[in-house]
Amino acid sequence: MYPTAARQGSHTGAMVFVGAIGLVLIVMFGVCGGSSTPRAQATPSPTATAPLPKLSDLDSAWIDQTAPAQLSVGAEATITFKFRNTGKVAWARGTGSEASLAFVGSNANFDPKMAVNWPQPGKPAVQSEDVVAPNEVGTFTFKVKGVAVGTYRIDVRPVVVAVGPMRDQGVYTEVTVR
Repeated sequence: MYPTAARQGSHTGAMVFVGAIGLVLIVMFGVCGGSSTPRAQATPSPTATAPLPKLSDLDSAWIDQTAPAQLSVGAEATITFKFRNTGKVAWARGTGSEASLAFVGSNANFDPKMAVNWPQPGKPAVQSEDVVAPNEVGTFTFKVKGVAVGTYRIDVRPVVVAVGPMRDQGVYTEVTVR
């Protein structure tokens, strides 16, 4: 017969360790979600510290903007508008009082393919600042791309998506693609 050697250890401890790691991974996968698909951003909503403002408490005044853009087909231009918060409540990014820049009317001649990384169609930008208190200036910056030769007018005004649009002040820019 063959000589028998004394057992020096056991695989039981290693098997328990591997099993515990597997259980931890299963729990983490279930809690964190197993999908690699990005989750959609929720529409800003009121929080316990920042209830939705009333539309009557929101207002703005146009301050400044970049010169009308002139670009070639395929080129991009950055457009910036500045509005003073003349209302009674602050605009706070990521809350129900976040201010966005939105189209006024149909902008029928604007080609949607011109939009470069806009948060939403018809809403090219959100405020750059974390908070724009009353009497402070909010900045709204977005990009457009020249896709076809022509002149495109973009009429805009600030809105608080969760509440409604602020008054139309006749603010617009033109983008000329050559």
